[in-house]
Parts: sequence; C-alpha cells; structure tokens
Amino acid sequence: MLSIVNTIALEGIEGTIIEVQVDVSAGIPHWDMVGMLGTSIKESKERISVAIKNSGIKLVGKKISVNLAPAEIKKEGSSFDLAIAVGLLINLGIIKKENIISSIFIGEISYNGNINSVNGILPMCLTAQKHGFKRVYIPTGNLEEAKLVNGLEIVNVDSLKDLILKINSNLSIEKNVSKIKENAEEEYDIDFADIYGQEKAKRALEIVAAGNHHCLLIGAPGVGKTMLAKRLITIFPKLSYDEIIEITKINSILGNINEGKIINKRPFIEVNSNITLAAFLGGGRNPMPGAISLANLGVLFMDEFAEFDIKKLENLRTILDSHTIKLDRVQNSVIYPCKFVLIAAMNPCPCGYFGSQDKKCTCSETKIKRYLSKISGPVLDRIDIQLNITNVKYSEINTNRKLEKSKDIRKRVEIARQIQKSRFINEGITTNSEMNSKQIKKYCVLDLESKKLLEKLYIKMNFNIRTYNNILKIARTIADLDEKEIIDTSCIAEAVQYKVDNKFYNKGSVER
Repeated sequence: MLSIVNTIALEGIEGTIIEVQVDVSAGIPHWDMVGMLGTSIKESKERISVAIKNSGIKLVGKKISVNLAPAEIKKEGSSFDLAIAVGLLINLGIIKKENIISSIFIGEISYNGNINSVNGILPMCLTAQKHGFKRVYIPTGNLEEAKLVNGLEIVNVDSLKDLILKINSNLSIEKNVSKIKENAEEEYDIDFADIYGQEKAKRALEIVAAGNHHCLLIGAPGVGKTMLAKRLITIFPKLSYDEIIEITKINSILGNINEGKIINKRPFIEVNSNITLAAFLGGGRNPMPGAISLANLGVLFMDEFAEFDIKKLENLRTILDSHTIKLDRVQNSVIYPCKFVLIAAMNPCPCGYFGSQDKKCTCSETKIKRYLSKISGPVLDRIDIQLNITNVKYSEINTNRKLEKSKDIRKRVEIARQIQKSRFINEGITTNSEMNSKQIKKYCVLDLESKKLLEKLYIKMNFNIRTYNNILKIARTIADLDEKEIIDTSCIAEAVQYKVDNKFYNKGSVER
C-alpha cells in the first residue's frame, strides 16, 4: 500500500513542497529511502522506528520504502521525520488517510515519541499558505512562530500519540489570524539626543535613513563614529508587516527566534575585520545566512573598514549592487537577500590621528597613502555619503540647548520615505538609492541655477559619471526631506559636500 504525505524543504528562505511517498509490505524488516537525502534524513529511519515502538505500535515483519519527491531537490534536516512517520502510520492502519487531505507535516521525532521543534518553521508555513494548503501540523515548540502566518489551520502536537489522537478526531480548527501590529512602536535604549555636537554627521545620517544610502565615517579614535552608527537604527521608518516577516524568516532558519517572538526591530549587525568569510557571507555544507543577510532591511556596521581583507570588500561591492548573495555548493545553490544600509567606519591613517587637531599623526606620507588605498575606487563609488568626523568641542558639551530626539528625526524620515514610495509605485523600487540612470534622469529634476552649479562642480572637481549620479540621488533625498519637488542649488551644494569632504577625495596628495 502506498501513502502520500506532504512536507516542505527549504532552499534559502524559500520552500518547496515535498511529497513523502511511503510503501509498506510484508517481508524481511528493512528500510529503503531515496530522494537526494542528507545525512540527518538518512538517520530518520532509526528515530522513527524506535519512536513508533516506544509509542506502543509494532513494526514486525515490514519492508518499508520511502521516496521524497521531487528527487532533484536536496533535502537536509530532521523536519521530514513527522511526514515520514505519518505515511508509515497510514499504511499500518493507525491514522485515517482521509483526515490528512490538504495538510502539511513538519517536525523532528525523538526516540521516546516526542516531537521536537525545528528551525525554519516560519518560511515553511508561508510556503504552505502560498500553495493553498489548509492545515499544518507542527511541534508545540514552534507554535508561536507559526502563528505569525495568516489563513492557516495550525495544529500543534507534542508526541506521536498526541498526533494520532488529533488526526483521527478530525479536529475543527479556526484559521489563524496573525497578531503582528504593522508599524508597532519600537523602543530603544539609545537616542540621537545622547550625542553632543556632530550636527553635520547627524544631518548626514538623517539623509542616509531617508534615502537608504550607504555611508562611510572617517575620523580619529574616540570622536564618536560608533556612537553615531549605532543610533542610525533609531531613526529608520517603522517596519511593515512584510518587512517583519522577511526579517523573522532569516532568523527562523538559523533558530534565532526565542519562544516564537517576532522580530519587530530593524537589525543592526556589527562586524569587525576578524570575521571569517563564511560568517560574513554565509556558508556551510547546507548554506546558512551570514552577517550580510542577517542585516537585511537594517544596518550592517563595518568598523575598522580598511582592515577588512580584499576578498570580503570585493564580495561586498557586488552585494551592494545586487542586494542578494548566491551561495553555490556541489549539489545545490541558495540565494539570500542582503538589502541593508552599509555604515562603514575607519581611522584616517594607521595611527588614527591624521588631520586631528588634538594629537599629532606619526605616520609617514607613504604609509597614509598605502592605508587609504586599501579601499578600492569601485567600493568607494558605491558608498554615497563619505564624511569626516571631528572631535566635539567643549562648548558643545556644556550647553543648555535641547538636543533633538530620534523620534522627531524619524518623523521627517518617514515623510521622505512616503514621498519616495509614492513616486516609485510603478518602478519596482522604494528608495532613492535604488534609482538607475534612467530613473535618475526622470525623477531628479533640477532648476536652472542648480544645473549650472552642478555643471561647474563637475568640471572643477573632475567627477566621474557614478559620482555625478550619486550626487543627484543624495540631492533628491535632501529635497524630499525638505518636501521640495524640484532640486535646487541648496540641495546640490549639500549633496556635493558629502562626496568631496573626505580623506579619499584626493588620495594622491596628503596635506598635514
């Protein structure tokens, strides 16, 4: 007798419906399992056999054949246990076949018959929803995470005995309604009001958040680069339902969902130059997301940027263009999203004090040039805003002036983002930083005076076309923050300073 039970295999953050075909016949006790199986699935026959025996069900004199189709998809993990066990129990006459129509089974089985939670339950449930399945049977430990998905009948099970009872009783279950609150209030224990001075840097980061631009902060140790970077996340727009789901999906695959709690804050992922390439990009035999994917829809902060090796930086260059990463392995390839804002920070020279008015730089001119040249031109060209950070003056610390809070800056950012969302509604993008050359020409409309100013600066500063386009994208964001339809000279003047006022603009000359 052949029984067919449905489950799901994950490839990256996307799922594929898998048919578990189980045939049981009389004969010498033996298991055959096929279908491009990973080691953990091959071991499932031991877990299932012992669990069924310990649940009081006999498997004497049975030849068992299992096929997981389609065969060309690599199957990894222990989440297939439950579906295989259900197929087996149908053949033994323990479970009623008609009661599992339009159902998905996900879960790992232990020797004592208990059903253990698994990673990736959220993307699996979303796949079930997408393909029109009505019901999912999942481990109780994954219940809260599964409840993030709308429109499914969710049945949580603790053990094989519990599973058999619930299937055969043909429970009536209401479709789940997610309790995610779109744009829920986000609370942070840090704030822009914590930072004295640095008004230019704060303004630059407001532009970064409004247009999703990448940013490089250059300054001596202790001037506040990290403090500024960490507070950027507090002025980003609140997350939408779809963004919450996408962020939670990636963390679900890695098992980072604590007690099924949703992740309703944008990620801030900080990495240093010692991170391995696999941890940075993602990897492993069954490729898992790395830091760049965990930063998706949030901020990736790379401190000591010039100390990262060339391989990481050149991979980063490609990712900044595509917003995805493809991890290729012998038997499968997966794609993970990497749509983050890059905030890089670095010293202006090896000792850290080149250009500082507080301490003398001890580096030679050759040493400084060599240090700055570690960051290639193509990488720099993809970082829209490059900013020198100087030390805060004593008068700026001892002031009674009220400092602006993150929530007030965020209001302006959200207005600017809404303007962009409406502008690009038919373009397949949502922010100014994503514009291509055609869209820049269409939406970055300049008045006569700003055209003349940009032409003059283009010739004088010897801009290339990428720098020119970057300036226009930044100027468009500045205009959106000021709620201007046309880009004027003040927008162009401010945008240009974020490209030329830095240690990299003229690496050929080092002036002390």
